[in-house]
This record gives sequence, structure tokens and C-alpha cells, in this order.
Amino acid sequence: MSEAPIYRRSELEAIDEGCLHRYKAIWIDGAPDESDDALVGIGFHKVKYRYITALVAAQIPQDAEIARQAFIEGIALAQTPSRLIPAVHDLWDWHAESFELPLDQFVAAEEKQVRGPATFTPDLVTANPRINELEIHDDKSGWAPPLTEDELRQLYQARFYTLFGREQWPGFSSYRFTLHAIRFRRDVSVVFTAEDLDRVRLEVEANIATLVQATRTNQWPAVPGPSCRFCTLQCPVANHPMIVPKRLQTLDQAGQVASWLLAAEAITKAAKKALKAYVAAHGPLTVNRMVWAHREVLQRAYPLLALVDALKVRNALDLEHPEQQGLTVSHSALKKLFIALPELENDLRTVVQETTRHRFGAKQFESQSADGDDE
Repeated sequence: MSEAPIYRRSELEAIDEGCLHRYKAIWIDGAPDESDDALVGIGFHKVKYRYITALVAAQIPQDAEIARQAFIEGIALAQTPSRLIPAVHDLWDWHAESFELPLDQFVAAEEKQVRGPATFTPDLVTANPRINELEIHDDKSGWAPPLTEDELRQLYQARFYTLFGREQWPGFSSYRFTLHAIRFRRDVSVVFTAEDLDRVRLEVEANIATLVQATRTNQWPAVPGPSCRFCTLQCPVANHPMIVPKRLQTLDQAGQVASWLLAAEAITKAAKKALKAYVAAHGPLTVNRMVWAHREVLQRAYPLLALVDALKVRNALDLEHPEQQGLTVSHSALKKLFIALPELENDLRTVVQETTRHRFGAKQFESQSADGDDE
């Protein structure tokens, strides 16, 4: 009887992102997909690992000479291309000067953990006995990491690591995942509840079931999604040779263009976020006589009651027939008031002016209707 397969976090994340073509290319066919940003990240992590293990051995929280030696050893371990060594060095200099290892809370660093059907290798694990909390740390060296708690909560790695961290080190009152955005010198943290992590367990099991089904049927479709923003593989969606006609006449044409747009939206969103961060750090960038920069934008808002009073003074309001005045306030502008005063929206139901319009775009497919019945 063969043993059940053990999956790495990164390969299950590829399944979670939905593109089976990418999974097969990397994890079955062995296609390389390492951009310069990825190679810089690999080098940085090797350096950080050497530094932490040396600090633990010496039982000191920080040391400039150890940091220097760790850089040399880590670059050698990562086999970082020479053209990228300066980039890793810059990142490491920024980070090492502020990083201090909490020795009294240290649990593990870059040690492969095997739990059930999966393995994971957290950058650093600490335990705070004062609040009985386990914290899993992850360093991101790229230009577009999650920078808000909501973004971090959506990160598969955050959910996955925290779930298996709870299983590897049970008994803590809370489990925290903290992402360190190295280029921004910013930390983002999220605590997952027990209910959150139970749902993640189901998510992981569904990812594994998807992979088993794809293996059984040998069906590995390319599906546009989050991974499009960094994927460098040849792709039947992104690299399709068809020229887009001005008018789409067949289902195949329409489906191909829709797939292109989904991929392009994911890539464009990530590219703008990365470029925004770069310009914030390095200043305006000029390309083809166009200047990318952070510019001040003046936003104006007037207190509603002050506006009404001003209109009254100038006899510009028809107080007897307000519905014919043509002056309205949008629902979105009143959203905060509706949240603070839930009854207010009901008070305005008799005067609300509703207009239905159509907005073209893609939206996540819902398998059930709003009332829960199958469509």
C-alpha cells in the first residue's frame, strides 16, 4: 500500500489560485519560473536564516559582524546571480540594522514541519508566554506585499501557516501571523480565530481533492487569476496568438478575450501597486515623456446642513416640492450615517429615488442565489 502524498504549501497555494496549467508546468514538468524578484527573495531568506541560527548559537539578539558573515554565507547557499547581489545587500542592510531576535521567545526558524498531508517551513516562529500566543513570522522582500490586515487575511500562506502552526504547536490561546514587508519597513499582523482555522482546514482539503481529480483526469486548464501578476510561464491564455477583432463573432473569440482581460487586470493591479511603491521610495519616473509621480489632489466637501442653509438664504430651495428640486445625495455618501443610524435608511424609503443601471465587468460566480436556493 503506497503512502499518501505530502504536499508543500507553495504547491497547494498554486492550486488555490486556480490555475492547474501553472501547477503542472512547475510541479510536474519542472519548468523554471524564477524572476529576478524571486531570486532576490531567495537570497534574502538564506541570509536571514544564517543570521538567526548564528544568533541563537551565540545567544545574542543582534550583532553587526554576524550579520555581515551571514550575508556572505547566505548568498553562497542561495547561489544568487552576481547581478542581483547588490539588491540583496541593500535589503539586508536595511533589515539587519533594525532586526532583533527575541531569544526568550524563539521556537523555530526555517525548519520544515510536517503535519498530516502537508509541509510548511515558516521563516520564524516565536511564542509569547505573557499572553500565551504563538506567532508565525514571514518576510516579504518584494514591491507588492499585503500591506493591510484585510489583504493579509486573504493571503493563502497566512491562513495555511497559521492552521498548521496551531496543529504543530497546540495549546496556545491565540495564533498570530505577522508579515514583515522589508522594503517598506512595515509589519502587518492578523490573529485567526479557531473558527477561521477550521474553515482553512476545509479549504486545504478541497485544494488536495482538486489536485487528485486533475491527476486522475489529466486535465490541467489555464485559468486567469491572482498568479497572472507574477507568472512568467508560457500560457495558452496570456500568450495566445489571436489578434482581437473589433467585433467578436464566436464563442471561442469571446471566451479568449474575456480570459485575457482577467489576466491583464490581475497583472495591471499588481504592476501599479509595485510601481507606486517604487516611485514612493525613489521619486518620480519619466517614461516616454510621461511622468509617474505621487501628486497632491485637492478634494472638496461641504457640510450638508451648511449647504442647505446657504440655499435657503438665496431662496434656491423649493421647500414645498423638494422632490422636484433635482438636488440629491448619493446612497454611498450617506453610507457612514446609515451604519451609525440603521433606522435612518428606513426613514428615507418613501423619498428615495432609485435608478437601475448596467455596469459591465467580471464578478465572482455565485453557485447559489441570494435566498440560498440553487439557480
